[in-house]
Amino acid sequence: MRAVLLAGVAMIGLGGATVAARAQTPTALPPTPTEGTLVTKPLGPSPAIANDNNNTYAAVKPGPFANPTPGTIVIHINGRVNAGFKSIWSSADQRSFTAPAGAPGGPPLAPGAATPAATVLGVNGTGPVKLAPDALYSYARLYLGADAMATNGLRYGAGIEIRENFSGQISNNSSSGASAQSSLQTLFVRRAFTYLAGDQWGIVRLGQADGLISLFDNGVTTLQYLPTNNLQNGDDFAMLTPTAASVPFFFASGSGNEYANTKAVYLSPQFAGFDFGIQYAPNTSNGFGIGGGNDPINASLTGAGIGTGINCSVATTGCPSLSSGPGALDGSRILNQTAIGVRYQGSFGDVGILAYGVYEFSGHANFTGPTTASFLGNTVAGTTFNGKYDGLNFGNAGIALTYGGFTVGANAIGGRLNGLLALTPQGGAPEVAYMVGAKYTAGPLVVGVAAERGDYQGSVNLTGITQRRGSAIDFGLGYTVAPGYQVYAEYQYQSIYQGDFNFITSTAGSNTNNTIKSQGLLIGNVVNF
Repeated sequence: MRAVLLAGVAMIGLGGATVAARAQTPTALPPTPTEGTLVTKPLGPSPAIANDNNNTYAAVKPGPFANPTPGTIVIHINGRVNAGFKSIWSSADQRSFTAPAGAPGGPPLAPGAATPAATVLGVNGTGPVKLAPDALYSYARLYLGADAMATNGLRYGAGIEIRENFSGQISNNSSSGASAQSSLQTLFVRRAFTYLAGDQWGIVRLGQADGLISLFDNGVTTLQYLPTNNLQNGDDFAMLTPTAASVPFFFASGSGNEYANTKAVYLSPQFAGFDFGIQYAPNTSNGFGIGGGNDPINASLTGAGIGTGINCSVATTGCPSLSSGPGALDGSRILNQTAIGVRYQGSFGDVGILAYGVYEFSGHANFTGPTTASFLGNTVAGTTFNGKYDGLNFGNAGIALTYGGFTVGANAIGGRLNGLLALTPQGGAPEVAYMVGAKYTAGPLVVGVAAERGDYQGSVNLTGITQRRGSAIDFGLGYTVAPGYQVYAEYQYQSIYQGDFNFITSTAGSNTNNTIKSQGLLIGNVVNF
């Protein structure tokens, strides 16, 4: 009897479990698309600025992305993962280190002197320091976009680019190791904009997005044909090369300094292959992206710590709406950045042509601080730097010719700017830079070369004394193994020179280390989806 009761209890329990399981198992619902059941065709190039068919040109252009019809919206969810191997050498890879006074291996402390912070951090000992040239790298990006059309034909939409941020480094000696380092990798918004468009009147883009130079060039005349963007344009080589050994990408196309601030851009419809545009930005910031608990757009000079700081109330440069201030860098802030330009896209016979020209200018914050050498950090006799700057005032033009699988391109920029869209100090040398390049495409294979040379002021503390010269050459090839999957290899050589500037210690007034060089090789693969 006991055995029968136990068996009955077991059956009741099993039956109850079975009924419960059936009650929790959906039998009539369709599979969830996010659970790996959504199958689509692989995407070739990943859209960096949402749907180029719609938001780059006023008239709808053929392309790989679906276009909305009246009363519909097309949503884009795309991504990109790039991973590879780098081997980069530079003049900044090796130096000698002398321990500070009081640290092991260093001279003794002076009587009554405090222990240096370097000792507390474990930076001690005296001897050579070297960097290893080889490493693996990877990064991820997400591209989100929406393109819609109203029933009356009005087109509108938005684009978002999200990138991976590398905000710190955990020592190999730390117990946290790689796990803690990965937690420092955050996501941030690189582009965020809306647009309105009509085939008869053009397109208006508003937000954190590309200006005329990036939109008109689109990497064509600047030969940005690899996933790395080529020639130090803010991506792989620039991230992996020591900062002091990186030549600026002078031409702005596709660079963060050109597109990452909030701006308004108008592009006209095309007329016989020509279109024109205009852009405006009040400053180089995204107003909501600066500051802590205070709203920077509505910031005011109130409080005990009035200054020129990040929230307009502390004594360091950074207030986005600053128009004048006494901070040592306040005069270098760009105000009312404006550009106008024209572009031509067409062909003569079998030769395709892209050509554009952009004129850009701006104001600057008024420097009201002291012009003394000690305040401005001037340590070089004869410098004329007084803390004041000129506004942007330059021209940029590019041209690319394509015949068959060959493309040759050239780009030039010149005027009052210092490197990549930075202001030139009063009395500083103007910038003149140019680049040339060529590529050949045969089916899935692309090979090319590009070279740049630029003369610019460089160190502001050497105004009136010397100027900087940078040059770089880049060779690369890419091969599309399958739709959305490309492998690539790239070699780059760079050289920077400025008299009286030490590139190892980043100090003016030195006759050593006035030239710094680097070279490197990248081999990697990228998946776009």
